[in-house]
Amino acid sequence: HAILYRMNAQSNALEYALKRNAIPYKVVGGMKFFDRAEVKDMFAYLWVIENPADELRLRRIINTPARKIGDKSVETAMQLAVEYGTTLYDVVCHASQYPALSRGAAAMEKFGEMIENLRRLREFVSLSELYDELLDKSGYLRALQLKGGVEEESRIEHIEELKSYIVDYEEKNENPSLGDFLENMALYTDADQSGEDEDAVIMMTMHAAKGLEFPVVF
Repeated sequence: HAILYRMNAQSNALEYALKRNAIPYKVVGGMKFFDRAEVKDMFAYLWVIENPADELRLRRIINTPARKIGDKSVETAMQLAVEYGTTLYDVVCHASQYPALSRGAAAMEKFGEMIENLRRLREFVSLSELYDELLDKSGYLRALQLKGGVEEESRIEHIEELKSYIVDYEEKNENPSLGDFLENMALYTDADQSGEDEDAVIMMTMHAAKGLEFPVVF
C-alpha cells in the first residue's frame, strides 16, 4: 500500500494514525514527523517540565534557542551536580551560588525560573494552553519567526502541528495530564516502526512517486 500526498507536511496526521494503529510505515524522501529536531525539542521541554531531573533532555534544551549558556558552563554544572550529590537542574536553578559558574549564572537561573513558572502553571491551565505558554516563554517560536526563512516557516508549522496531537489527547481523555500525554506519545516515538525488509505502508509525495507503481494507492 502507498499513501501519496502533495507535500511532506501533510504526512503528519497520517503518520499519527498509522502509529496509533500499530501499522508499520516508511517515509520516502522526507523525514518522519517525530524525528524532526524541532518536534524533539518541544518534547524535551515538556519532559523537563514534567521531570526536571531528566538530564539528557535538559541538556538538549538549555541553550535552545541560544541563551548564552555555553557547553563549557553546562559541563561545569554537571560536574558540580556530581560533586554536591544533586541534580543538574538544581545547580542550574541556583547557579549564582557556585563561583565556578559565575559567567553563565544569570542566564542559567533565568532558564530555571522559566521552567519553574511553567511547572507551576500546569496546575491551573489545560495542556494545550501550557504548550502555548511554552512556545512563548521559551522564546523558541520567536527565534524561528525572527530568522524568517522557508526552513523556519516549515519548522513553525511542525511545532504548531504538535499542538493538534495535544488537543486530540485532551478530547479523548477525561483526566488529561502532562505525564500521561508524554507516556502515550512515547509509545509512538520510541518504537522502531519498520526494518528495511519489513512489509510496510510507503508514504511519499506525488512528485517523489513519479514513475513508480503500487498495487493499492491512497
